[in-house]
Amino acid sequence: MKHLIMGTAGHVDHGKTALIKALTNFDCDTHKDEKQRGITIHLGFTHLDLPNGNSIGIIDVPGHKDFINTMISGASTIDFVLFTIAADSSIMPQTREHLHIMELLGIKNGIIALTKSDMVDEEILELVELEISEFVSGTFLENAPIIRTSVKDNTGIEELLQELEKITEHIEQRSGGCFFRMYIDRIFSVQGFGTVINGSVLQGKATKTTPLYLLPVNKELRIRKLEHHGQEVQEIYSGQRASLNVVGLDIRDFTRGMLVSERMIKPTKMIDAELTLFEHERTFGIWNHALFLMGTFEDQARIHLLDKDTLQGGESGLVQIHFEKECFPIFGDSFIIRSTSSDITLGGGKILDAYPLHHKHKEGKDF
Repeated sequence: MKHLIMGTAGHVDHGKTALIKALTNFDCDTHKDEKQRGITIHLGFTHLDLPNGNSIGIIDVPGHKDFINTMISGASTIDFVLFTIAADSSIMPQTREHLHIMELLGIKNGIIALTKSDMVDEEILELVELEISEFVSGTFLENAPIIRTSVKDNTGIEELLQELEKITEHIEQRSGGCFFRMYIDRIFSVQGFGTVINGSVLQGKATKTTPLYLLPVNKELRIRKLEHHGQEVQEIYSGQRASLNVVGLDIRDFTRGMLVSERMIKPTKMIDAELTLFEHERTFGIWNHALFLMGTFEDQARIHLLDKDTLQGGESGLVQIHFEKECFPIFGDSFIIRSTSSDITLGGGKILDAYPLHHKHKEGKDF
């Protein structure tokens, strides 16, 4: 039995949440403001147990451009994507942006759902399918199945379930890693039990006796109860959505970007990384400012090019990134950068060294 995490992606109002409801019979838009506006604003969570025995934790992300940061925090921990494109509008701005983000986060597998297929005729459907094939050419979705769906009459839902079974068969379970680590993406209080934290387990495993530290405040917590998909379990591990009832954390003391770890992790305000810029975005000089996003962590950062004088759209380079706040990355973690005003996604990459020496610019030389 595999435990994998699937995330949605796609432009606003392209049917992500409605499709998840058709698959699971659960509405991920649970907040009052989401119901009033008719769009997803927060991350939504549910799960799906497949006939082949595999279990999928589902993260439903917002598609609106104003909530890209929230989308990134959800997409950072997924194993594969359910990429939605509406038949009546085809490729839209956040369709492109979400695909770029998925690529830079290292997502390798996905399924494309052509939603609202009941709203256009056969000729338009074929044209949109052709446009989608051209759009994803050269990306990780190049060979992904395109499933026509409609939540009005459940067209394609059974076929989509079959594709979900297939994709879970060939995706490998995420490697365990050497110690438990999880960003907190949801927190609430339950009367009689206290504080409950939710997240996607990045690595490692935990039991009730596992030591747990809240970072960055370095506070030791005690695990009272563990749940996975609403059921109490004795162990949670990498690749699962998990719920931890903990002692020692007051919900009023929580701030976005906190994580829990089995070990005390040394904080850093400087990292070395490989950075790739989106092809259509601005050129970077030797020094640059950007919003850095990693999991639920966000911070304004200064980015120093190390191996070249400029970095053009579509190019990759070595950089040293300086933060205002302490963060707790490890080698190989993925990140995204956006403009300082958080209105444009610029690029992303992977962390090469979480505790580097201070480097000088070495343009034209091997670094």
